[in-house]
Amino acid sequence: HLGRMGKHIIIILPAQRKTTYEEQTRQCRGALLAGLFFYAAALGYYFARSADADAGNTPAGKLSADYIKGLNFLLNEKPDQALEVFMRMAEVDDETLETHFALGSLFRRRGEIERAIRVHENIVARSNLSLAHHEQALVGLAEDYLSAGLFDRAESLFEELRESEEHGVYVRRKLVRIYEVTSEWELAIKGFSDLERIDPRAAEESRVAHYYCELAEQAIGEGDLESARRLLNKSENSGRVTVRSALLLADMSRGEGEHTNAIASYLEIMERESRLIGEVVPKLAESCRASGEQGQLSQRLQKFRDADAAAGKAIALAAVYDSRIVNEAALACLREYVLADKVLAGLVDMTALQEGNAETSKKALLRIRDGLTSVVSQSHRYRCRQCGYISSELLWHCPSCRSWESVSPSVELNFSSFV
Repeated sequence: HLGRMGKHIIIILPAQRKTTYEEQTRQCRGALLAGLFFYAAALGYYFARSADADAGNTPAGKLSADYIKGLNFLLNEKPDQALEVFMRMAEVDDETLETHFALGSLFRRRGEIERAIRVHENIVARSNLSLAHHEQALVGLAEDYLSAGLFDRAESLFEELRESEEHGVYVRRKLVRIYEVTSEWELAIKGFSDLERIDPRAAEESRVAHYYCELAEQAIGEGDLESARRLLNKSENSGRVTVRSALLLADMSRGEGEHTNAIASYLEIMERESRLIGEVVPKLAESCRASGEQGQLSQRLQKFRDADAAAGKAIALAAVYDSRIVNEAALACLREYVLADKVLAGLVDMTALQEGNAETSKKALLRIRDGLTSVVSQSHRYRCRQCGYISSELLWHCPSCRSWESVSPSVELNFSSFV
């Protein structure tokens, strides 16, 4: 649809259905050509009206010639040459500037990053831009660089706009995103703290706790446990306590053989974050085996199982993924899970599991567990609650939707590795 609002041209392209990559490529190219065609038509219409309104000031002959030339390039599928023509036409009158901003955004959304950069660089190079338009062009160019993975160039432009009244909050968020992607956690701490100063919403997110945890994990990897503990303390004092720091501290205690402290910490984490029960149970079971606290483990697991059916399912899956777990309460959860699952009921012999004596039933359950362990997909153990991203390990920062603490252990077995 082509319309006018004031003196600005608005181009709206139709939505596309889901297609294959090849179809999408053809459709994107066609849509881009169509967009440029409508853009050319809009410019022709606009300049024709302008010429009628002010025939003495508009070089109508040159505009008409350029318009026809650009249209001819489009018809011959030469969008680069057409773009150059339309950009020359836009230089005649500032009223087409907003249309170029829209064109640059269109190129970027279509993945035509080089063309988007050309559009925005052409705007930035103009000497008669207002401050607002200059900053808008710099933001667009920085977005192009960010989409292209040129983080250093994007960072430089966003830094230039840090004190902008209109774009200050936006560019600070983009800078934080760059620091997250490039794992520059100290810069991320400073950047997010700066953002919190001017954006009230940032205080509710409080990502700084995770940034300290990232630094702590690096220190643990280097064997510097003293620095790791100091960073984790900063994480817990950063304004929002994340269970991640508590889990790291518990893991450190377990690694150093302080199993009593580790058990207490793991149980507290399971109380606070039920979604992490499946992640914590194998670690808790390891510390209980090392300290001879199997009886305490059974009591605690039974308590979680009685309080929440989902907890029982998480404990059962933990027993599948970690065959070292032979705790009676965990195996009871697994037995309930197998008997309740219609898919598993059709795959395994339930007779011994349901009708045999205690010893026979346990042996049957362990055989089923061993079979499941060999065929379930380890790569689908975790899923992001926001976007559905799947992973083989617990991630605190989803690489797909960039959200924090959204990836959790899956509550269902996935048999994709068996197919």
